[in-house]
Amino acid sequence: MSATAYATAFAAIFMTALASFAAQPATAEGGAPAVADIVKKLEANRIYDTSSMDAKLAVSNQFGITANEFTVYERKSGDTLVVITSGSDRGQKVLRQKQNIYLYYPEAEDVIWLKGSALKDSMMGSDFSYEDLTDDGTILDRFDAQLLGEDTFDGAKCWHIILTAKAKTETYAKQEILVDQTSYVMRHALLFSAAGKAIRELSASDIKTVNGKNIAFSSVMKDLMKKNTSTTMTLTRVEIGIPLSGKYFNREELSW
Repeated sequence: MSATAYATAFAAIFMTALASFAAQPATAEGGAPAVADIVKKLEANRIYDTSSMDAKLAVSNQFGITANEFTVYERKSGDTLVVITSGSDRGQKVLRQKQNIYLYYPEAEDVIWLKGSALKDSMMGSDFSYEDLTDDGTILDRFDAQLLGEDTFDGAKCWHIILTAKAKTETYAKQEILVDQTSYVMRHALLFSAAGKAIRELSASDIKTVNGKNIAFSSVMKDLMKKNTSTTMTLTRVEIGIPLSGKYFNREELSW
């Protein structure tokens, strides 16, 4: 075979190998999945066309334990309505539309508009913020993701990921999360301020599957800016993909 033929054959083999490599799914160093693929699976468990959930909040601090119950209605557009059904705040409603929060107080029959930094405020006196309980579940559009490697949480193998906010308007500038390698549920998170300080810590357990979505039915949030305080949220009912009336997400109808 001539030198020209050798060169032609080598080029053909090289191009075939290159095309084969390009066709393979992207992987991180060490053969782990690409971080975007991991986060997409996490998002798939967090985003629903519509959903309705009942939950209990148990706030533990130096004064004892305070309990509240609430119902959440959500739709994919990012609209979320929280209706407090028991406890000292019974009858109050919280409607989120993108970055705006509307609070309805039945005693005053009035609606208060909150926005921007108010998303960081405590909801129902708990360690959860408005952002934590009404977030739309999206990640990749709002954060840059970096895979640090593997870790374990409560005996489960997890992917260790850093999420860095793309915009300064995000409630958390950075999130350090552990994503379960089997269920693709966030099992643990450290949530950071713009100053780089860890301000909240979340852990999740009791994972169940509802309509193909893996969901943590128990979550514990700690406000790291306070001492001896934590809040446990327990889901008692979850329905996904159900018809929801538009009135749930209309601020003019919060008095229903």
